[in-house]
Amino acid sequence: MSHLHCLQIGAPRPIFWAALLASVSFASISMAAPMDLLPQTKLRLTVVQFVAATGDYKRWDALGGDLEVGPDGSVTVPTLGAIDVGSFTADQLGAEIGRRLQAKLGLLDAPDASVQILDYPPVYVVGNVATPGQYAFRPGMTIMQALALAGGEPRSQEGAPGLSETIRLQSDLDGVNADILRAKARLARLKSEFSGGEQIIFPPELRATDPTAAEIMEQERRIFQAHFNEFDRQQTGLTQLAELYNAEIDALGQKAQVIDEQIAEAQKQVDALTSLVSAGSATVSRLTDAERILSNLRSDKLDNLIATMTARENLNRSQRDLAKLQDEQKSNAALQLQQEQAGLEKMALSQIATTRMLRQSLQFDQDTTLARTMRTSLSYAILRQQDGQPVTLDANEASTLLPGDLVKVTLEMELQGGLASASDVADATIEP
Repeated sequence: MSHLHCLQIGAPRPIFWAALLASVSFASISMAAPMDLLPQTKLRLTVVQFVAATGDYKRWDALGGDLEVGPDGSVTVPTLGAIDVGSFTADQLGAEIGRRLQAKLGLLDAPDASVQILDYPPVYVVGNVATPGQYAFRPGMTIMQALALAGGEPRSQEGAPGLSETIRLQSDLDGVNADILRAKARLARLKSEFSGGEQIIFPPELRATDPTAAEIMEQERRIFQAHFNEFDRQQTGLTQLAELYNAEIDALGQKAQVIDEQIAEAQKQVDALTSLVSAGSATVSRLTDAERILSNLRSDKLDNLIATMTARENLNRSQRDLAKLQDEQKSNAALQLQQEQAGLEKMALSQIATTRMLRQSLQFDQDTTLARTMRTSLSYAILRQQDGQPVTLDANEASTLLPGDLVKVTLEMELQGGLASASDVADATIEP
């Protein structure tokens, strides 16, 4: 059960209707009163003179044209200067301009000067209307006509959020909250991958007691373990390959020592046979065989050197691949970490905006429930300039407006104890 507090109750109904009757009387007076030329009134002046010699009318275009009543209540006419329109009507102003032209130019007869009203100052409609603003005035305009121009009574329930909108916003907010939890879990995983940790350190808001959070953390642990295993497999493969190349280089080094020893022995054999051949104690064929063996050993040494250089090159390549793997792992983790952080900030903003819209929707649901228990009506007041001073006048739908009037429309809600304005109801406190 909801209770209303601080609800200001308006005047009793008999007094309210009496005020409306009084405003009707005022409307009749307004219709009968002459319409003054107020500031912002746009006029068109036409001056003609009858030429007796030709029997034609001559139009004075240099003096005529479009005019506008200034803020000081005057118009500027060529030759005559500023003229205070005062309480003139359009016809009276035309006659006054004709008399002044006659006196100014020394004419026998006053020229015919006519003033046509092109546009009146606008009327303004504010308050509980669909589209408040200023609207063009037309003679005889009533408050009902101005209300029609302003879109009539506000239709707050059309296009406004309702129960379905509240449910949608709540669903959106739940989705955003879940996305934020996932983003925080991903951030924790990426931080561990970037730092080379062996496990994920989740933030405190991801509680294992929450089923949703527990499921999200378990998913991130699986992803982390899969990434860790893949990286470890590639790193282990490159490390083992480097070890094989190191072992090959060591073996080639040992082989090089053996070849060097064999070359030294073969060189001694060639030197000895050379001496024997010179002394005639050995045949040339034996020397030739020894030299061929020495040449083959030297070729083997060159092949071993090339194989050693190739193994060293392969070792360097595997070491570069291992370093590249480690760098790429950190770079990818850092890039994803940056993107995830930016996405989390956007989701936080979306969470704030959705929360605000949800609160407004809930408040609207409460206001709609309250409004359905009341009968509403509109009351009107006219703010008008009289003798340079603003005056507030009570009015009704049939009241006639004057140029420059401001119409204030107030929504009245009928309660059991009387009338209350919409602003009073808006200030009411609703408690459970």
